[in-house]
Amino acid sequence: MSDRKSLLIPGDFPPIVSGIATYFSEIWQNFPSENCLILAPKDTGWQEYNKTSPLNIVRRKIPTQNTTKAKFLKGLLHTFWTILLHIRHKFDILHCGQVLSSGITGWTMKKLFKVPYVIYVYGSETYRFGNKPLLMKSIKSFLEIAEKIIPNSRFTMEEFLAIGIPEDKFDIITPGVDTSRFHPMDINPELIKQYDLDDKFVLLTVARLDERKGHDYVIRAVAELQNKHPEIRYIIVGKGREEESLRNLVNELGVSDQMIFAGYVPDADLPKFYNLSDVFILLNRQSIENERLKGDYEGFGIVFLEASACAKPVIAGNFGGIYDAVDNQKSGYIIDGTDMKAIINTIESLISNPTLRKQIGDYGLERARNYFDWKIISKKVLPYL
Repeated sequence: MSDRKSLLIPGDFPPIVSGIATYFSEIWQNFPSENCLILAPKDTGWQEYNKTSPLNIVRRKIPTQNTTKAKFLKGLLHTFWTILLHIRHKFDILHCGQVLSSGITGWTMKKLFKVPYVIYVYGSETYRFGNKPLLMKSIKSFLEIAEKIIPNSRFTMEEFLAIGIPEDKFDIITPGVDTSRFHPMDINPELIKQYDLDDKFVLLTVARLDERKGHDYVIRAVAELQNKHPEIRYIIVGKGREEESLRNLVNELGVSDQMIFAGYVPDADLPKFYNLSDVFILLNRQSIENERLKGDYEGFGIVFLEASACAKPVIAGNFGGIYDAVDNQKSGYIIDGTDMKAIINTIESLISNPTLRKQIGDYGLERARNYFDWKIISKKVLPYL
């Protein structure tokens, strides 16, 4: 690697918990910190994170909310701090982690100081802002003069091709997985006891409790299956805006005995939960009901790789960048996440066939290790530093 200096502006960064935060923190750990600065917000717990992190992180007070107002303020502050940091460090390239809140910074730095930038996109940006001409015009401007656009999946790339960005501007670099942390391990006996899971068949979802994650359809499927398969249990790991409505649905369908709301689980404990399950399921779809999130979808889905790295078969919804995360019919099944018959048939086929579960899980494990380890993914970003 050369002595070029780079600045990453991720937007989300640990201790914030999000796919974007994971993506950048995992990749940047494989680069020499002296030449790779990171501008990140002072979110709760940042001092503790910085103490143990090998990364070269500059923390500033920057909002982390996702409202339009917060994004605007975030963009202004990113630009202000980047200019000050550039005067001191003379960056050779910027990595803009979000199309609006740091894309404006890349655009400004290129106009003022001729500093090139790459920009990362994750999907649903044009769907969510398509009815706001000013924002869409800004997004196109930021993308058009970037050196390279890095989408997290082919599906995401196609979203931006549709608004006229030429294909040669893109280089797809998917998220990855830490296969030294997520790997097959013995089931934790304390969790078995805590959740009373002896001789149970465990479905697992690890995700924010949002509409597009599809928890509601899994709950409905469990209600349909509980009489024929009384051993079925569904563990939901995560918190979110839909928790109350999901709990109401559980009570309405009479499946409270089959449901486990595990809430927030620290990253360090997630491998135990994946290994506790028989099947990982996330029936992702496009958000429709929530006005603010309308059009939002799963741009990739790191959790599918985490489950595969623990040798678990996965079931995924068929909307978004899932075809890059899941090898359909091999590391799992990609189905219509709103088709109850398909959902029930797929779950039942895996309940009744442990040999198939092992075959799919083993394939997913090898795929995760050989193609998606973060060290492998990092090498794809390296040419842009």
